[in-house]
Amino acid sequence: MPDLNNQSLHQFLTGRYNLEGLKTLCLYLEVDYDNLDGRTKDSLARELIRYMARAGREGELIALQAARRDVPPERLNPLAHDPRRVFISHAHEDAPFAHQLAADLERDGIPVWIAPESIRPGEQWLTAIARGLQESGVCVVVLTPAGVASSWVEYETNLAISRERRGQMSLLLLDVADCDAPFGWTGFQFLPFRGSYAAGLAALRARLDGGAVETFQRNVSTPGRRIHPKTGIELIRIPAGPFLYGSSEADKMAIDNEKPQRTVDLPAYWIGRAPVTNAEFARFVAATGHRTTAEVEGKGIGWTGSKWDWIAGADWRHPSGPKTSIDGKDTHPVVQVSWHDAQAFCDWAGLALPAEEQWEKAARGTDGRIWPWGNSPPTTDHCNFGGNVGGTTPVGHYSPKGDSPYGCADMAGNVWEWTGSWYEVDKWRALRGGSWLNLDLNTRAACRYGGGPHYRVVDIGFRVVELLSDPGS
Repeated sequence: MPDLNNQSLHQFLTGRYNLEGLKTLCLYLEVDYDNLDGRTKDSLARELIRYMARAGREGELIALQAARRDVPPERLNPLAHDPRRVFISHAHEDAPFAHQLAADLERDGIPVWIAPESIRPGEQWLTAIARGLQESGVCVVVLTPAGVASSWVEYETNLAISRERRGQMSLLLLDVADCDAPFGWTGFQFLPFRGSYAAGLAALRARLDGGAVETFQRNVSTPGRRIHPKTGIELIRIPAGPFLYGSSEADKMAIDNEKPQRTVDLPAYWIGRAPVTNAEFARFVAATGHRTTAEVEGKGIGWTGSKWDWIAGADWRHPSGPKTSIDGKDTHPVVQVSWHDAQAFCDWAGLALPAEEQWEKAARGTDGRIWPWGNSPPTTDHCNFGGNVGGTTPVGHYSPKGDSPYGCADMAGNVWEWTGSWYEVDKWRALRGGSWLNLDLNTRAACRYGGGPHYRVVDIGFRVVELLSDPGS
């Protein structure tokens, strides 16, 4: 690269960024600034230019410099949420495509948030990403091999999915190049962008304007797993066939309501890989305006530290009372939901609560094992139990070690789960799985408990099933 370019890039970097901003730029470029010799803004800028030149990537800095010339000032100023603003998530290797897309959208009067241009001088990367998503109403993801390999794209997309399920933004995946999208993204719509950029851009513009355009869903290559389109819940197929249900005398912790152990034959069905999360429940509430039993009655049941008791103001958004919240817990299981609330979610989603037999087969497989992972008692590597965490954990936190033979997560500990079965007819509904507060006795797959359908408790949630109309499908 000519010295003139070196000087121009150096002036651009030192004029645009302070030291922390340069470090943030290194993160965007996936360059480990700790391995560069520069410790001041001036020296770090020079070392970054030299590193990119040696790696044959100086063109990325030149493209960044060119893109900076016409950055609208509103990208750098505090912004209110704008449902029309488009957040563009892309790998740094795809910057030319992403910047061209940003320029074309802005030419049409569509506001855009794109890194690193929209990151304020000195602003930390994670803070900037969170701000950008909060200020935007649409997230578009540039899907390429580099994009799906980028930890930043994954982070941004998963945050966008969380916001999309809360009804706070839309998510559009741009099918730019052949790549294997993460499984959790396959339930969303893809806009075709291969072959003709102009056609893809026209489709995106039409979609942003609320028009109907042709989209498609990626085929899921993982057998026995799929995404439920309305809720975004990952479902796992449980095959038809017999399994051992209940407890035998070999289980010394078993109680009478689990006995005798017997063989039960079930048709195939799909079950949620994990309990329904706060984000998934929030999407239901946003769509229906549903008010939970706890919200209507103004209280829920919680653990006071010494006993279970009613807590005024406890509900699914404030699990242990008004001073608590679910902020930052989108992927935790929803709690403080009654059986009636869980059933309302299922009615909206076109799903159902699992029967006890369906729940237990998904939890333990066919061989009568005591816990999802086998016959060894749980440890803190297997599940959230015994008060060792003190509250809920993100669903799947203990995967795969704590998973069932079918890959279902959190079927031991974390939260009790409502089922569609009666524990005591016309009085109590059956609960399964144990919670974060219970000991190993209650985390066994065959353990049964019951609660009134109106109960709403800080450690009770639910998961869903979808029945197959054709058992052979």
